[in-house]
Amino acid sequence: MFGSAELPVLEALWEKNALTGREIYEQVRRSKELAYTTVLTTVGRMVKKGSILRKRMDGIYIYEPAWTKLEFERQAALAVIRGIVEISPSHAVSAFVDILSQSDAGKLDEIIKIIEEKRKAEG
Repeated sequence: MFGSAELPVLEALWEKNALTGREIYEQVRRSKELAYTTVLTTVGRMVKKGSILRKRMDGIYIYEPAWTKLEFERQAALAVIRGIVEISPSHAVSAFVDILSQSDAGKLDEIIKIIEEKRKAEG
């Protein structure tokens, strides 16, 4: 879904909300050693993909995240799960239940509640 240089760009934007290209570079280089041109190329691709927004203010481009971190995490999880479910829905659910029960059995109750609410909503 995202390249290795894209997540640090999003992290910087989520932290600061709006940055210039130079400011994004300064933030990204704290955690990842990338050239300035690489970061700007990445930012340009992300604008084309729609994952970040670009505005021109006083002759300078300002970049903002298109989604909140929570929205991004939800969309990423949906994309991964959708791909797994396409392979085998029953195995995907079984593996998910196994993982949840190993980490926190209480989470299974939350999942059951979500399923019940979804069934009620759909009639």
